[in-house]
Amino acid sequence: MKRVLGVLLLLPFCVFAQESDTTANENSFAVFPAISYAPETSLQFGGAAIWVLGNSEGAESGFQRQSTLTPFFIYTLKRQSIAAVNFDYYFANGRNLNTSMRYFNFPDSYYGIGNDRDPDVSEMYTNRFFQIEGQFLHPLNPKMFIGIAFDFHFTSLRDKIEAGMLETDLPVGLNGGNLASIGPSFRYDTRDYTLYPTKGYFISSRLLINEIGDFGFSSYLADFRKYVDLKDQKHILAFQFRTQLTFGTGAPFYKLPQLGGDERLRGIANASLYRDRQMMYTQVEYRRPLFWRFGMTVFAGVGDVAFDINDFSTSEFKYVAGLGGRLAIIPERRLNARLDIGVARGGQTGIYIGISEAF
Repeated sequence: MKRVLGVLLLLPFCVFAQESDTTANENSFAVFPAISYAPETSLQFGGAAIWVLGNSEGAESGFQRQSTLTPFFIYTLKRQSIAAVNFDYYFANGRNLNTSMRYFNFPDSYYGIGNDRDPDVSEMYTNRFFQIEGQFLHPLNPKMFIGIAFDFHFTSLRDKIEAGMLETDLPVGLNGGNLASIGPSFRYDTRDYTLYPTKGYFISSRLLINEIGDFGFSSYLADFRKYVDLKDQKHILAFQFRTQLTFGTGAPFYKLPQLGGDERLRGIANASLYRDRQMMYTQVEYRRPLFWRFGMTVFAGVGDVAFDINDFSTSEFKYVAGLGGRLAIIPERRLNARLDIGVARGGQTGIYIGISEAF
């Protein structure tokens, strides 16, 4: 049976931007209302916005990267809510603060742990958490950065079903808990644009060590991307390989790596469907303009989760493919709204609406 991932409908409400931004010192701004309905939440409404900040006038030319601020808020008639602020700021001296603050009091789904889960078998519960995560990076040169990554996560799980899947499986983190992690971070970045790269590399890695709070484990994340300009900065091939490895058995289930969602293997029925201690995937996307402010993409990907590295098997990999539409909401900043439709192994389907590219 196919399942369609319900996504909040985001429609352009108003866009404030400079029509001719040649100095990169002007701010651009866009706002989107959001409205949707689901049985477990009733009516949902809220909005999202994005500010693309002008570069500091005194910034060195080698550090002319775009800074962004993206707030997001959703509230339901059942008093559930999601609030988030994503902030990616480049200082004039090249230092970069990339951080996200999230408050989540919303229904979530538990399918179990592992790579062989049924998308039609899950348990609904309420996930309530507050999280601050990100990294602060210092440039060694215009392309290479080192710094500190951090993740502070405070969680409580509510409305669990008595004798349901969670209480039967007894995963680590069943009752929520608190954690604080910190560790080294590295980035190599030669992209020509941060919002819509047409060429260059982006290589990022970080190690987070969790020894403060209720859980003890470590997590390593590596993200490799390459962008190829096929013709005139209009026909682009984008590649990504990403892996997340967990060390130790003390990680709560809700902090384990996952597949699916609007950035990772679009087409998997639910972002919580596949999760385990280790994860890896790769995806490729072709991007091109069509007419006026409209564009399109074609994408495909493959990946999986496993308990240990040696447990990965190509016969069990999850495959996805799909199409996407793009609308340039701030053309001079190369910022797009996107609608992606993906299909995955087993007949799963996902529909995603968002701002900016998946990777």
